[in-house]
Amino acid sequence: MSDNKKYTFRKILVISVWILLGSGTIVLLVAAITRKNNEQITGIEINISGVQNNYFIDKKEVLKILEKTNGKSLQKAIVSSLDLTEMENALQKDQWIKKAEMFFDNNNVLQIKIAEREPVARIFTASGASFYLDSSLTRLPLSDKFSARLPVFTNFPTDVIVLSKEDSILLNEIKSLSEFIGNDPFWMAQIDQIDITPERTFELVPKLGNQVIRFGNGDNYEEKFNKLLAFYKQVQTRTGWNRYSIIDVQYKNQVIGVNRNAQEIKMDSLRAIEIMKKIIVDAQKSTNDSTNVQLSQPEDDNSNINNSHEIENVPDENAGKAQINEEKNKISGSVTPIHVPEKPTFKKTEPVETKPLITHPSSHEKPSPTRVKKAGAKKEVLKKQEEKIKQVPKAVMPPKSDY
Repeated sequence: MSDNKKYTFRKILVISVWILLGSGTIVLLVAAITRKNNEQITGIEINISGVQNNYFIDKKEVLKILEKTNGKSLQKAIVSSLDLTEMENALQKDQWIKKAEMFFDNNNVLQIKIAEREPVARIFTASGASFYLDSSLTRLPLSDKFSARLPVFTNFPTDVIVLSKEDSILLNEIKSLSEFIGNDPFWMAQIDQIDITPERTFELVPKLGNQVIRFGNGDNYEEKFNKLLAFYKQVQTRTGWNRYSIIDVQYKNQVIGVNRNAQEIKMDSLRAIEIMKKIIVDAQKSTNDSTNVQLSQPEDDNSNINNSHEIENVPDENAGKAQINEEKNKISGSVTPIHVPEKPTFKKTEPVETKPLITHPSSHEKPSPTRVKKAGAKKEVLKKQEEKIKQVPKAVMPPKSDY
């Protein structure tokens, strides 16, 4: 009985020790966690993993979302005051964030890990709207921070968010084609854009070669691209890149090339000539615009023109002599000789102030000069001559002598 009592006592003692140790450990852990939660964060580190390091969302936007969710700035915030789960959900609501993860390290640094969505194609709808498409068939808006270099698809039939079954299949085919082209450097460089036909098939527009590639739907797209590559290597390099107007690869085990007929070649030549003519006309117009400077026309052209002043009805020299002789006869009769000057004397006129001539290169016609008439010029000349006649002394004849 004594041995059993000793064993029981020892067993109880061991259990009690373990209970005390466990309780102490729990107390220490709770105290440490409580102390850590009451501490301030020492820093924030944001790690964004994007597509080829092309970020459609930056760290400033991430902090803005977190501060809006938390209601205050994260700098020197208390650890226990931050709800990491709520903040992660707020980040994942952003269209460009695929996954967000947040935690504190041993130094109380807030670690934020963000994985961006990866756009695989850029799509233009029939109405002209544009958006990105990622690998999970999620529509992504355009970004003003970065424009991704992706395969371009045009004429997508609808703008609605909820797609029909046919449009969903078409969107899935777009994703497959775009991922294949984007992962191949040759096709990424050769395919300029992909048009979607009303029948929901694809037509490829190459950068090298003046033709349309009828691709059909998205089924067996790898086989179709392999056939097109073989056609480029074996046929196109020998016949030339512009011989065929259509290349059809949608049929199994064959490639159909439609020759460019003479009418199409002629139309291409005429189109090239028209383009050259337009370039020449635009060049000439630009040259004329740069050399001809249009001056503003004044309201009164006569005020800016150097007018030639003319005196009308100036008496002739011989007419002046005759008039003087006539006046002489009236005054002294025919017996008394009068000294008549050879040329009439005219009053010296004051020079008229002229203005510089301003030409108008924009006008081909020159306004007629305005004549300045001097009224009474003739009367002044005659009056002067009469005064001269009155001032001339008469010649007195000597008396007759008997000797």
